[in-house]
Amino acid sequence: MIPLLVILWVGCLACHAALQPARYRLPDLSARYRIVMGLVRGVAPALALGVALAAGVVAGVVLWCTTFSIAGLIVAACIVAWSMRRH
Repeated sequence: MIPLLVILWVGCLACHAALQPARYRLPDLSARYRIVMGLVRGVAPALALGVALAAGVVAGVVLWCTTFSIAGLIVAACIVAWSMRRH
């Protein structure tokens, strides 16, 4: 369950970063990709919450928040690594 939650959050946060290219110094995307990434950014957290709540309400919310933090670190590390490679 935890790997699935992390994957969903990584997808959500990566799409969030890609939708704000100026802030994260990423390349611009075409309109078609922006629409898809916007949908992923909206749906992935809801799916992650649904999966997490299978463990119970309290444990589910704790898992949801914990995996969000872990995924945030993963995405941030990937953006930094990509940025260092590029420059």
